Amino acid sequence: MPQGIVRPVLTPGEHRTLLQAHAVSALGTGEPPIMLLHGFGTDQTVWREVAPHLATTRRVVLYDHMGSGASDLAQYDVDRYQTLEGYADDLVDILDALDLRDVTLTAHSVSGMIALLASLRSARIGRIVMVGSSPRYLNDGPYEGGFERADVDDLLSLMELDFQGWARTLAPKVMDQPDRPALTQELVYSFSRANPELTRRFARATFMSDHRARLAECRVPTLVLQASADAVVPLAAARFLADQIPNARLEMLGARGHYPHLSAPAAVIEAIERFLQEAGV
Repeated sequence: MPQGIVRPVLTPGEHRTLLQAHAVSALGTGEPPIMLLHGFGTDQTVWREVAPHLATTRRVVLYDHMGSGASDLAQYDVDRYQTLEGYADDLVDILDALDLRDVTLTAHSVSGMIALLASLRSARIGRIVMVGSSPRYLNDGPYEGGFERADVDDLLSLMELDFQGWARTLAPKVMDQPDRPALTQELVYSFSRANPELTRRFARATFMSDHRARLAECRVPTLVLQASADAVVPLAAARFLADQIPNARLEMLGARGHYPHLSAPAAVIEAIERFLQEAGV
């Protein structure tokens, strides 16, 4: 564990409670394992096209971020989840509870930064694959994050005033698959069934975050996967991410939208497997 970080040691009973609270599940066998992290507005089921294939050769672990999917909402702590640090602490606790080692974290969207923060806390992480991730979603001087502060304020207001309307409005834009309406409807359903208040808090923690200054601290090999057109993460942000992480490279996917693991799972699987082969694992 990096110096300066002191973490409480959980008891076996607390480990069991933690795993239940996050609806942890696993497929397949084989080491080293892969852990799949979902992004904002979804849950672990978003990996349904990817997880079974990866599980043919190795153990695949999934879980739901607190406040998402089948997580135990009674365990939600307002203070802990004001920032992404709390979600990173959860990830490290889950890795410890399962005693996973040399893990490949494959993280979508905001979970890319959750994975990076966790890698600064734990030696259990061997490498990271970031899918559509960004260190900063707001435009900031010459930095192109994709959103103005007013855009995010409007999004948060719409979530508060008309959560279902927000889901129906946002899903088509971020999925960006007009010829495949079933995928858009799947995302609308995922957004709509979430707890409105907790989802809004997660959105604030996501869109107001800025982890650009932490990128250079990452010491694990990192693959940045970016769709050719992404309404959430501009290519400039993906390039910045890959440029600032010391041992990272950017790979473009032949896909559109913010959810290539749903719209182009074969391309995502191929990129992950190639990355693992190059790493010799």
